[in-house]
Amino acid sequence: MSIEFKINIGDDAVLITAVGDISGEELTEMRIKTIETIESIGIKNYVVDMMNVTSFLKRSTIKTYEMGKEFTEMEFPLSMKTAVILPIDKKVREQAEFLHTVELNRVRPPLKYVFSYEEALAWFRS
Repeated sequence: MSIEFKINIGDDAVLITAVGDISGEELTEMRIKTIETIESIGIKNYVVDMMNVTSFLKRSTIKTYEMGKEFTEMEFPLSMKTAVILPIDKKVREQAEFLHTVELNRVRPPLKYVFSYEEALAWFRS
């Protein structure tokens, strides 16, 4: 698994690309790095490309629910926006949607599903 952060100053956005299997530890590290990036650079627009994620949290519904609950404990700023490119795999996509539903039910900053980086930028600018 790999998670890569690419800061695009000109777009006022950060692209996070995740590939392969994602563990709970990796998801937590990604969240911590996101908060650090917000604090150090001030960019609050994030595109999370999960298209090539093959599984996360060992496809566990309970772990997914718990990670969703933990999101609000990390105190992301409500001014942050996240555009998500969902996984290709149907079961992984459904799990990602469940994670986001749990987060949104606990006051998550705005989130939108998109099909491309360009669509995400258009949403950020609207």
